[in-house]
Amino acid sequence: MKHDAIEEQNQFEQLIKGLIDNKYGCCDNFLTESSVSGLRTNMASLNALGEMLPAGIGNKFAHQKNTSIRGDTLNWIDEHSINEHEAYYLKKIWRFINYLNTTCFTSIKTFESHYANYDIGSFYKRHLDQFKTEKGRKYSIILYLNQDWTENDKGALSLYPLNDTQKDILPLGGRMIFFKSDDMEHEVHPSLTRDRKSIAGWLKT
Repeated sequence: MKHDAIEEQNQFEQLIKGLIDNKYGCCDNFLTESSVSGLRTNMASLNALGEMLPAGIGNKFAHQKNTSIRGDTLNWIDEHSINEHEAYYLKKIWRFINYLNTTCFTSIKTFESHYANYDIGSFYKRHLDQFKTEKGRKYSIILYLNQDWTENDKGALSLYPLNDTQKDILPLGGRMIFFKSDDMEHEVHPSLTRDRKSIAGWLKT
């Protein structure tokens, strides 16, 4: 097995082991620095074109905007994107899905993801990613695209594992977070220094 393939398998195992042991996985440098930079540039272009749109709450059958709950803007990533950096991201997530299905018998069939930008002061209150009327989302993934993020920037992700203490995670560029959509409540805290950038995704049955 080539070095890159071994390194990638180790990343996948790290995410899975974290999920099993701590109810969430965390893997730094999940994508190369150049890919993270490219995806961040894509977001900047979308924002300049006015294509980062206000997010809402609920699924497509019960969608509503509520800025008291969340204040991010988003743009969905085309699953057939030919953009170099999006294609790289999509292919790696598919390899992760295939690894999950092979090693953990998860029966994931598809996934969806979008860019998410939180302006200074924006947040997303504590919530679950699973809809009451639609149970397809099995696992949530978050890939951070921020450059040189520090604790002074704030903007942490808080996870609330059942019967465990709160976990606070800084949104460092290249960091991937992985947890079950239906039982991990989580919250995005505001940054008071600069925009907070990520790709949010859901692996679906």
